[in-house]
Amino acid sequence: MRSRRLALAAATTLGALALTLGIGGTAQAAPRPSVTQAECRASGGLVVPINVVASICIWHNPDGTSDSAPITDPWGIN
Repeated sequence: MRSRRLALAAATTLGALALTLGIGGTAQAAPRPSVTQAECRASGGLVVPINVVASICIWHNPDGTSDSAPITDPWGIN
């Protein structure tokens, strides 16, 4: 049972990382500053949990590229 949980956590983390790196164009602007979940949603971003303790915000731009930024409050606490 423990090995299944560990494998699931590893697969989830790797999948989220692949999703994050695979989205967007090849040339991107400077990274956006960290945001809270509320700021992410208010600005039209999508909150993507990477694992239990981290999340990122992804914005899809009109030109087909994407931007991302780390979320400072993964559970919306701060």
